[in-house]
Amino acid sequence: MTLLLVQAIRATYAVLASIALIFELVPWTREAFVKYGKTRAAEQEDRDFVPKSPVVRAFQWFSTQTVPKNLFWHFYALGATICVLLMLDLSTWITDLTGTRDQQQPSSAWSASLEPMLRRLAKCGGFSMSWGNTTPILVASPHVATVLSLGMYSVHVILRLKEALYDQPATSARMHIGQYAVGIVYYIVTPFAVVVDGISSPGWSSPSIWPVAVGFTIYIYASVHQWRCHHILYQLRRRSLVKGSGYAIPAGDLFEYVVCPHFLCEILVYIAIWTASGFQATTLLWTIAWTAINLGITARETRKWYVETFDSKFPSNRRALVPYIF
Repeated sequence: MTLLLVQAIRATYAVLASIALIFELVPWTREAFVKYGKTRAAEQEDRDFVPKSPVVRAFQWFSTQTVPKNLFWHFYALGATICVLLMLDLSTWITDLTGTRDQQQPSSAWSASLEPMLRRLAKCGGFSMSWGNTTPILVASPHVATVLSLGMYSVHVILRLKEALYDQPATSARMHIGQYAVGIVYYIVTPFAVVVDGISSPGWSSPSIWPVAVGFTIYIYASVHQWRCHHILYQLRRRSLVKGSGYAIPAGDLFEYVVCPHFLCEILVYIAIWTASGFQATTLLWTIAWTAINLGITARETRKWYVETFDSKFPSNRRALVPYIF
């Protein structure tokens, strides 16, 4: 059995993915809610739709409510804060970093007076969702691999926060307020998704060295290339702001293969964390699925925008997200 907390997190990803897919399939909702940044600005100018029904008018009004895309830093700041708090919380819970489990209360006087929040949250949600089944589920003490996985994710989010605050040039691009709300929910839920399977009995065992090594290799590769690709975009944007030359086709690094390599690297980071956990962070697979769906939709719309904007100048063999495939 799994914690109710686990099932709630997985359900959140399922709902977000379903909404994203439905909105992408319907042309009007795709224009209003899915596109953002340069793709939204270009498409919104061509819309000419005046609804008659009051309900539809209200929906139309809501579809025009946007916020600056520069507010992405809110997501990373929120995610980084939760990661740091969870890391501190886990440090009060773990009594043996060698992997020995202890189901008793923390032994230190300070820990005894302040039971880890994550343990209490797990206890509150420690019931099966099976019909009519309210059998309590044992909460496992977190393994050192749980801390390792959370540490990898924390570094990733903190680096993204640093880029958003200090490296990324400010623009006038906007996103729908619904996308902003989805981002807030995502960065609240995901830190818990990384660790929640590790505190659901029987917990995690010590992973062998090879998945940890492979996970770290993928993580470093994805992080380095994401940094490079982000800075290629930042340099192009700074140049266009100075010269007033508008958008240009990115080139170099993984941009030679796909339109959105930074999205591909984002997905690879999550796969790396899952791998480094010894493939035990099962809920993180739901994170990976949602991220792939969400970024896949955005990458597809971005490639379409490049093709329409640059026509024959755009490299026809450059895919949206996955080299040679998609």
